[in-house]
Amino acid sequence: MPLHLVPPGDRKGNRYYYVRGEIAGRSVEVSAKTTDKAAAERFKAALELRLLEDRVPEPGEEITFAKAVDLYTAFRSPSKADLKRLDRLKRALGQKMIGALRQADLIEAANTLHPGRAAATRNREVMRPAAAVLHYCARNGFCGWLRIELFKEPRAKTRAVSREAATAIISGVSEMPTYQRARSAKWMAAAEAKQRKKQLLLLWLFRQGPRISDALKIQGENIDMARRTVTRRIGKTDEHDVVEPLHDEVWELLANDPPGAGWLFPWRTKSGVYKWLRPLAKGLDIAFTPHMARHSLGKWLNEEGASLREIMDTLHHTDPKSSIRYQSTDIEVIRQTGKRLGNLLGREPRKRRKS
Repeated sequence: MPLHLVPPGDRKGNRYYYVRGEIAGRSVEVSAKTTDKAAAERFKAALELRLLEDRVPEPGEEITFAKAVDLYTAFRSPSKADLKRLDRLKRALGQKMIGALRQADLIEAANTLHPGRAAATRNREVMRPAAAVLHYCARNGFCGWLRIELFKEPRAKTRAVSREAATAIISGVSEMPTYQRARSAKWMAAAEAKQRKKQLLLLWLFRQGPRISDALKIQGENIDMARRTVTRRIGKTDEHDVVEPLHDEVWELLANDPPGAGWLFPWRTKSGVYKWLRPLAKGLDIAFTPHMARHSLGKWLNEEGASLREIMDTLHHTDPKSSIRYQSTDIEVIRQTGKRLGNLLGREPRKRRKS
């Protein structure tokens, strides 16, 4: 039954025109909030158009990329970061019909939205989100299958530091700087507390492996000292209430300086961390950024024989490709792996002579 108007007074003494009927599989009964028939007709036409646009398309029906994004978003519930990417894509490609989209359209959108940016950036911001939308539509019969080729990215590099360098960086903040004039006891106590937070943050980055932005959002209430766990959010994937164990060294620092309520660390942005971290690393002649601590943890786990699954779980990777980079072909790692296979000649291998 298509939508039609019910005049005022024809239904339970209604004062205004009512719109009733069924459209796009939905039953409708709503007041037009007017006694003017022409205005009610316009209201009914606008309502029909909106409901037709909001309905789920039939397989084979042509839809715009903007509509496709809305359908995909309702299905997938993307993270905030992905929603921003999809919103930018809607502005760039929204009025194009998905059946007419080609690889060249996505390349043009990527180069327009992110001119001069690295291939990895254009893939992350445009190519992968667009591919996810189009593949969702193809599975539902809204368009044909389109294989999306990504921009060629250079092989991901693991930027890690040695354990000796990590120890030097953490130890580098243990001593209070020398001041030219005397300070009050209260001021010195606050400065010493901040030094302890610096050391805790660096140890936390190396031992727990979070991204710096996630580490700075940890609050004292998130830490369970009895269970030795921390509950936190993973910003990149928008996961909440992720529980992970506290490393013994981290727990010991926290036990000696118990966290209170509120933010665990006093810096709200990573730029605040860089103000003291850059001079520290430069003074030690060590190339270091907070994210390198995360890379270092992945590399150290690999050196200790951790499996791909263990590296993924520790660093909270959702894509195995992100963790495989840490399973490096370090020659000593390969040598030790080969030794575990045993001997085929039936005798112990000859020992190398000492020169």
